[in-house]
Amino acid sequence: MADGSRDVAAVRLIETLMIPSDKNCSDRMDTPSAREFLTNLEPFQVVLLAIAGAFTFVVYSLALVHWHYVYSFVSIETRRNKLYWLITLFPVSTASCLVGMLAPRTSLIMTALGILYYLMCLFVIVSLCRHLFGGRSSFSNTLRFDSRPIDFRSPPFCCLLPFLPTAKSSEKNIRRLEWLVLQAPVVRALIIVSDIIAVAEMRESAKTFLRYSDIFSVGSLLLAIFGVHTLARVTSNKLSDYCFMTVFRFVDVSLLFFTAQQPMLFQNILVRFDLIKCGPLLSAQENATFVCNFVIICEMFVLSLLATILLAPRRNAMFDNYCRLKTPQSLQEAEESDMVDNDSVQFIRNT
Repeated sequence: MADGSRDVAAVRLIETLMIPSDKNCSDRMDTPSAREFLTNLEPFQVVLLAIAGAFTFVVYSLALVHWHYVYSFVSIETRRNKLYWLITLFPVSTASCLVGMLAPRTSLIMTALGILYYLMCLFVIVSLCRHLFGGRSSFSNTLRFDSRPIDFRSPPFCCLLPFLPTAKSSEKNIRRLEWLVLQAPVVRALIIVSDIIAVAEMRESAKTFLRYSDIFSVGSLLLAIFGVHTLARVTSNKLSDYCFMTVFRFVDVSLLFFTAQQPMLFQNILVRFDLIKCGPLLSAQENATFVCNFVIICEMFVLSLLATILLAPRRNAMFDNYCRLKTPQSLQEAEESDMVDNDSVQFIRNT
């Protein structure tokens, strides 16, 4: 019996550490519906929603510009399809946050969907890296030619272990790292399905289940981050013309903003120390989620502006058609004449 009580106490301690209770709330009702919430907005919530809506509109407008650049200046269809996934990242994240602000009951599900899309984009990053190298075999051969082994001292935690061994840059090891990244969206999709079932069966009582399911998915997320960081670090020099590391950093930093702020900053600091309190309709946890969604939208707005500048076609070799348009006509004619001369010489030799 003593061991059982200790286990229960340990579980409750972990619960209070991960999910602080709304100790400054009394007789808290269920989370309000979207209609009830929007008809009883506080003044600061009106301001935050207006700013968030404007920033979301700008993010979508910039995404259309990015889409036009990719469609017009990237000639390789496989590369275009991968870039379309990455272009949609900021609009998806801002939309999920805005919907979570407008309808507080949906915030957990919308966050889960947003994280699922982020994990899909992590695998797209790995796939894009392999594509730019010309395939997994070429990727492996290039790393072995440069004597670059796979270094496991990568974030989030293995960077703190300086004595970890390295591994050969073989196709098998590269495939294993790819699987580390691929498992994350699969696990997240299963968690989302279980969340939907819990909401359908448990109704209002599903809130605790949803929070615990997010906690249990952290391990899968950390494995994916480790895998993509390990692959990205060994390719940083070879793909500099394609701004690959810049693209990777945008995805990496935005994933950090989207996933880490809510549990680390808002829940365990601002809510725990009563810096965010209950409102007329929302609990302290729900108010923290509302403000966190607004902060994420602002951050995605800034990142979208930076991506427009730092990944412009004139800076990025992935936009191959843009580089051809900017090549002087005389050089293009010289290249074409050289190709014609080479073809004629080859034809004479064959005859």
